[in-house]
Amino acid sequence: MLNKKRWISIFLVSIVFAGSLLAFPKKAWACSCAESGSVQENKSRSDAVFEGTAASVKPSSLSLFGSPAKAVKASFQVNEVWKGQVAPSIEVLTAGSGETCGYEFQEGERYLVYATATGTSLDVSLCSGTILTSEANEQMTLLGSGSLPPQPSFANKQTSAYPRNLYLSIGAVVAIALAFFLYRKRKQPISKT
Repeated sequence: MLNKKRWISIFLVSIVFAGSLLAFPKKAWACSCAESGSVQENKSRSDAVFEGTAASVKPSSLSLFGSPAKAVKASFQVNEVWKGQVAPSIEVLTAGSGETCGYEFQEGERYLVYATATGTSLDVSLCSGTILTSEANEQMTLLGSGSLPPQPSFANKQTSAYPRNLYLSIGAVVAIALAFFLYRKRKQPISKT
């Protein structure tokens, strides 16, 4: 009889234990990445690879990957480029949280970013290989020397502003000369012949 009571006790404790697991489930993560690839694999599957500082991180009205997941837009000041047409200032999109594979960028932090082009935006996820620059020394060594992002040159700015300023100056001189001519014409007495 003791054996039967013992089995009933074990059974009841097991049910209570199993019930507590169901009542208090652990947090489930929807994001699951395969083992992160090598630096060269991450680079080859990315459309843009750059290192920069997150200047701003804010919610975006755009959807990501065609899903209703809220997106976050991170704007970067780029320091070095290894792949892609990356401007000195660039924006990337990521999902709103790590639970949906979003990379949680922090303003003011520097990152080595691996981004994929989807439509008109560059997207980043937890699985892309993006990492804080402070933790990316080995990766940056393997990437080798990058290039500086293209800077707007002073000569281009001056050349594009020069014709506009020239036309404005000529227009102002013509307007002043015309006003002076009309003023003088009014002041002249009308001669009768």
